[in-house]
Amino acid sequence: MRLPPLLAVSSVLLLSIVTVYGEESKSLYAPGDNVLELDIDNFDSMVYGSPRGYFIEFYSSWCGHCIHYKPQWVTFATKLKDWSSVVQVSVINCADEKNSPVCRAHAIDAFPTLKYFPPHSKSKDDGQKYTGDKYELPSMALDVAKFVRADYVAQRPPTWPKVEALPSTIILEQLWSAMSPSQQILVAVIEEDPFLTGFATVIGFGKNPFVEAVVMPSSHPIAQQFSGSVLPTLLIFKRDNPNAPDFVSKSEMSVFQMADKIDEYITAVADTVHQGPPPPAAVIPGAAAEDVVAAPAPTKTLVPLNFEQFKVQQLDLSSALHYMLTQEIPRKPVIDNENLAALKGWIHLLRRYVPGTAPIRRLFYRLDEWTQLQSYSITAESWIAKVAELQTDLGHPLPANASWVACKGSKPYLRGYTCGLWTLMHAVTVQAYADEKDNHGFKPVVEVLEPIHQFIYHYLSCEICAKNFHHMTEANELSLVTRPEDVILWLWRAHNNVNRRLAGDASEDPSYPKRQFPDAALCHDCIVNGVYQEGKVLEFMLRYYTDVRTDGLVPTPGYKVTEFEDGKVQKVAVKHLNPKFAIHANNVDKLEETEARLRQQQVDANPKHHWRSLDSDGYAGAASAQSADRSTFYLIWFVIVGIALAFAYLKYRQNRSKFWKTFYYYNDYKLYCCCWYP
Repeated sequence: MRLPPLLAVSSVLLLSIVTVYGEESKSLYAPGDNVLELDIDNFDSMVYGSPRGYFIEFYSSWCGHCIHYKPQWVTFATKLKDWSSVVQVSVINCADEKNSPVCRAHAIDAFPTLKYFPPHSKSKDDGQKYTGDKYELPSMALDVAKFVRADYVAQRPPTWPKVEALPSTIILEQLWSAMSPSQQILVAVIEEDPFLTGFATVIGFGKNPFVEAVVMPSSHPIAQQFSGSVLPTLLIFKRDNPNAPDFVSKSEMSVFQMADKIDEYITAVADTVHQGPPPPAAVIPGAAAEDVVAAPAPTKTLVPLNFEQFKVQQLDLSSALHYMLTQEIPRKPVIDNENLAALKGWIHLLRRYVPGTAPIRRLFYRLDEWTQLQSYSITAESWIAKVAELQTDLGHPLPANASWVACKGSKPYLRGYTCGLWTLMHAVTVQAYADEKDNHGFKPVVEVLEPIHQFIYHYLSCEICAKNFHHMTEANELSLVTRPEDVILWLWRAHNNVNRRLAGDASEDPSYPKRQFPDAALCHDCIVNGVYQEGKVLEFMLRYYTDVRTDGLVPTPGYKVTEFEDGKVQKVAVKHLNPKFAIHANNVDKLEETEARLRQQQVDANPKHHWRSLDSDGYAGAASAQSADRSTFYLIWFVIVGIALAFAYLKYRQNRSKFWKTFYYYNDYKLYCCCWYP
């Protein structure tokens, strides 16, 4: 802590701004972590045009490596919280789908990714990707100081401290006379160019009311008078003894160790001026500031088996497919070369064996047809547009947002996509075996396992997770797989290896601890004397991953069935179609092939009405032609009707004459005059 309590409060209010997280927040970070949480709503307004720089972690909340890295980033942000007037340590969660446009614009395809944005940045192009060691926190702080120094030289921001070496003409008395009366401590860091430790110290204490910090080379007169035996050297002077340092470092100190030593003097000064001491430092006095003191490991309690976790849910599979297509794959701005080859192999695999409804399988059939035609590259925009087009054409078979059932974690950022992806891969291998076990030409590695391997390696955005999977394919001898059943068993062994390695890791969900699968409670015959029986495991996997549940899905429209007896209604029930999802890939292929053939023959397999614009020339011409046709049509009908009426009239006249003649000559009644004859 650098500032006295009153200033510290204002610093926390102004600089440790974080989003207020609800219970369903997906963020890994919370108030008190000393990071600024960015999102799509505030990213541009905060980062672009700002008088300070931003050092941002682009992370994914489901990424196990990001969860593991969080304590490191929080420690780093806490160490640099007093730098925030110059550079703000920030985060943005790319797993939150609303932030995807931001992460995609910044070409973030692996997590965690760190980027530095200088003050007055104008666009994403101003961001600089950090390529140093993100785990060496003191070294990373010096790298940030290097960024700041370059910005200071280029822009000279008026609100920043002077990030420059002390001129050789300045003597000790001049430094004291230029300081304000409240500044009781003078700090000098002696080192050689590029002065990164000294600049970091200047940045960290530039706003402190009690400290003046300067940096100088070993050739400076002050350095030659008081310098220690190692560089960099820390000198601390007090106003009550201005001509002799109260502290001179005798051994090498990191930038964080220097900051902790200066904090000790600030605490003493704060007590002297009756402002009270600052809150206790986060590290143990005397300990290296960069050392992370591990808390005692809690006693691990056995979590009962949750059987709801061990169900293959269609909603989990569909959500994994949705997130994969709309978020993971288009993280790369341009998909080409090895990435394009990996994508083609993976989509083709899903075309053949993806679990789900017929519209889902038709979606992957069409997506595979389109993907295979892309010879050189696919942009993220064209990929997203194609997926959206297929979704619309097929009635949106995949959900608009990811929602989890069996894969739901105890917190929004736990399990989720990674659980759904593992479930999807297992279901694909099971279906591949079921379809190809009697196919002597089936190649399990080439046709199934290698496409899975390449997709994970190139498209799983948790960078370390993807590399670990890649190394595992070598360690577990993927290339030696030959039996059809090993398309299932190899991935089963690999998953259990991952569970064994991550058991107790920070990324583990405490409510759903990593276990070896299947547990004896799920498959009693699978384990004998603590050893898995692979034959029984194979049978179990076939049953387990073909029993797809529909919990959480919106019910499909039903049909009403009414039962009668003796003319009376006895029972009315609503029936639904069978919810099981058999693959029947051949049927889908034949259906798509038939429609493609009809389209080639210019026969619309899905007829639609096409309307012409009322004010178009084409429509006017067509309307004139149609009017002429109608006139001819009406004329012909008038002629026919006229002839018919004339014929009817003539017959009427003829029949009328005959009627009267018959009436007159053959009737007993005559018409006489009204006269009397005797």
